[in-house]
Amino acid sequence: MADNASSSNDSSKGLPEGMRVVRKRRKRRGESRKTLFLKKREILRDMHADEEMGAIGLKDQLARLKSAKDAQQEGKPVEERWGDAGSGQRGLSRILLWIFALLIPVLAIVTAFLLTRGEKGNSRYENQLNFSFNVSEEEGKFEPMGPRAWFENNPHDSFVGSIEILNKLNQSPEGTVPDAVFRRKDFSRSQISARGLGWSSPFQTADPRKFEWTIGDASNVGFLVLKGSREDQSLFRSYFVKSEEGLRMDWAASTAWSEVPISEVSTVEAERNVMLRCVLHKEPHFDSRPDQERSWYLITMPGVDLQLWGFVPAGSSLDEKLLDLFQFGRFILERKEKVRAIVRVSKPAGGGKVNQLEIMELVTKEWVLP
Repeated sequence: MADNASSSNDSSKGLPEGMRVVRKRRKRRGESRKTLFLKKREILRDMHADEEMGAIGLKDQLARLKSAKDAQQEGKPVEERWGDAGSGQRGLSRILLWIFALLIPVLAIVTAFLLTRGEKGNSRYENQLNFSFNVSEEEGKFEPMGPRAWFENNPHDSFVGSIEILNKLNQSPEGTVPDAVFRRKDFSRSQISARGLGWSSPFQTADPRKFEWTIGDASNVGFLVLKGSREDQSLFRSYFVKSEEGLRMDWAASTAWSEVPISEVSTVEAERNVMLRCVLHKEPHFDSRPDQERSWYLITMPGVDLQLWGFVPAGSSLDEKLLDLFQFGRFILERKEKVRAIVRVSKPAGGGKVNQLEIMELVTKEWVLP
């Protein structure tokens, strides 16, 4: 104790005259606790105040930032536009535009339905618009036009009638031709007597589901193509045409009749143009670079193991007609690899190989003559 007193006296003695040592008092333990308690209450009070004000969502913050950016572009202070109702009005206007865009087609459909739903509504609008909404039943019916019209209007009669013709041919005695069967019967009878009927096995007609049939036209003549098999399992493709006498089989088209059989075409005389029913093939690689003056086509016949080559002057009108059959150069329609056609051919005037012919004329597509 004496030492402490002496040390304090020594420190005071070392100071200049008129100054004294001031000692800091230690705070009481109760006062520090009271200070912490008050700070805690203030923190809690601030937190409750923030909750009452509400936190700003990310979307609202982005909207306010956008409005602030627009305000800067317009030359206005950010404080004047921050948090105003402009951004909210823009969003509301966009929503209204979307609603109107959705309502317009709905209202148009409802209006069209109301205009056409009945005679009462029609008569009311007729007086206002000076337009008649009434369409007679005869005018409203769609009538197919063109050479296929009869077959499209009567698909059942044409299909059943063609099978009946096949049954008549099956039931007729060998060597005889029944009546009311062939188109151009005089021509058909004369050629049948000279070359034969064209087939030796009866048609299989017991199950109509096994037939395949299509409708086509060529040179303003409509026809039905019926495909099936015979009893010897050979396939047939028959053509049926609606004539003045009724539905008839086109015997020449059904048997691929030509003026000269395709196996004998290569021996015809040079000055003679021969009508030939055949299948034409066309590929881009048929035309070689050394021979750019000719456009080549492969000529075949179903059931005949023989290939002939026919050519036309490249770029000629005949070449364009033949290429049009294959749909060459068309981007929408798919190009065909082979087509049936009737052409006139002859041996090249300047000579050539045995299997080469010159195509002189395209008579018609498919095998039915006008």
